[in-house]
Amino acid sequence: MQFPKLLILCVLQFIDVCYRVKVERKKSRGSSIRKIFSGGPTSSSDVENPTSTIRERTILNGITGMVVPGKILAILGPSGSGKSTLLNALAGRIHHSRGLTGTILSNNQKFTKPILKRTGFVAQDDVLYPHLTVRETLIFCSLLRLPNSLSKKKKISIAESVISELGLMKCENTVIGNSFLHGISGGERKRVSIGHEMLINPSLLILDEPTSGLDSTAAFRLVATLSALAKKGKMIVTSVHQPSSTVSDAI
Repeated sequence: MQFPKLLILCVLQFIDVCYRVKVERKKSRGSSIRKIFSGGPTSSSDVENPTSTIRERTILNGITGMVVPGKILAILGPSGSGKSTLLNALAGRIHHSRGLTGTILSNNQKFTKPILKRTGFVAQDDVLYPHLTVRETLIFCSLLRLPNSLSKKKKISIAESVISELGLMKCENTVIGNSFLHGISGGERKRVSIGHEMLINPSLLILDEPTSGLDSTAAFRLVATLSALAKKGKMIVTSVHQPSSTVSDAI
């Protein structure tokens, strides 16, 4: 493939990562009114100015791990266990000043902007223009996202290379579609979303539950695609909610 920059091989480490948030819990007026009718002690200020308490909630607690090139790290856990929060932390989307503690290193160095620029993040929900074709979508993203130092012809060439590598040739001229417009399948939509990030040739690719909503066949094909990307030297980190046996074997 022709990419704007060579792939940077690195090892990702995260050590004792914790994330705590402060949650404000307001005392409802209803509780004060219930006190009045039940005969409990209350005052006019309780009704006029309901109090609130601030509690600290732990989302992540001492998470440690490592990702190396050529491997897929799968993060398992039920809904609400903090998988997405951990992925956001690894992608540099949560600042340390906002309750995040611990150490996240790339090649034993703290994350810097150049490293973050080579990190791809694929959210759980696919945000795509439904009326554009697969080819138009990736070319449009390539023209917007890749540096101005590259010519338009080069950017289009990179987009076409991504289409080929992700196995999207058969549907490249099909519209993305949505619930009102028939288009590509769910697995193909997810590969297009991955293609957005592949345009920058990321060293680290992070995916938030990419198999969610896919049938077993589409999920297996997607994980097989990720395995192929990992074998080319990329680090893949993905969260999985309910992995099937076939998906687990592929990982």
